[in-house]
Amino acid sequence: MTLKRLRRPVLIRRWTRADNTYVAESVNREGWGYTRRDIERCWKLEPNGCFIAETQNKRVGHVFSIRYGKLGWIGLLIVDPDVRGQGIGSELMKKAIDHLRRVGAETIRLDAAGKAVPLYQRLGFTEEYDSLRFRKLLHQTDKQLRRSETTFQMREDNLTSVAEFDAQYFGANRLRVLQAIFKDYPQLCLVEEEKWRMVGYVMTRQTPKGFWIGPWVCDNSETAQHLFTALIDAVEEGKGETELRVGLPALNARGRRLMKKLGFQLIGKSVHMVLGDRKNRSDVAHVYGIGGPEKG
Repeated sequence: MTLKRLRRPVLIRRWTRADNTYVAESVNREGWGYTRRDIERCWKLEPNGCFIAETQNKRVGHVFSIRYGKLGWIGLLIVDPDVRGQGIGSELMKKAIDHLRRVGAETIRLDAAGKAVPLYQRLGFTEEYDSLRFRKLLHQTDKQLRRSETTFQMREDNLTSVAEFDAQYFGANRLRVLQAIFKDYPQLCLVEEEKWRMVGYVMTRQTPKGFWIGPWVCDNSETAQHLFTALIDAVEEGKGETELRVGLPALNARGRRLMKKLGFQLIGKSVHMVLGDRKNRSDVAHVYGIGGPEKG
């Protein structure tokens, strides 16, 4: 494995609350569709797993990592455009990987933009599958779809059960992430039940242009459609067009068909990659929307 040598000394330090504005501006420059609230939420989830790169006392990059038991996740890796190609991204990644391994992660996953795949491959990551990106503009006719009587707004006391349901498909318990999203957007979190048994749920967060749907995990595509129908009733349209976005594992064939049925358009993809023990698998055939590229 050959990594680029640094052209200038770089300091990798802990990312603090005071860095959140820098990170938010960096992410917005890339057009990733995150709000300052999203950045703050990520930092609060695992501040010890967030890192900043500095050269000559100037912030030039950042990365976020989070652990779900034996599963770790890395995201929000960005290096300032004027210092790219100097090995700073590699140093940030090695710091995040070392942190996750030190706290007990045996498997580390991430979603990689196509141009970043070679970097991750040099660090030992291998490709698992494509992660598709879909977009839809919400129209008034969407709100005329018939809503299921078995779909309900999520309650705080549902979250433990939601996390247990989610874990069988995601591959790890991510209760604290679900709690954080619910805290910010309780009105956009829904569950579907069948004979008093949970069969699916969806969570949604606001973006600068609309909404990101996910995590969205269901036993089947019919349940996923029921949740989507209920969700668009809960979404308040602002002025102009409201954009909906979803990240879908390409291995979910039923999910791809549902995206087409619901009028979503494929706009891009990333590559889902893994490092380490591959026994900690997820059942992506039931994942209709990832929580986000930065944390799965």
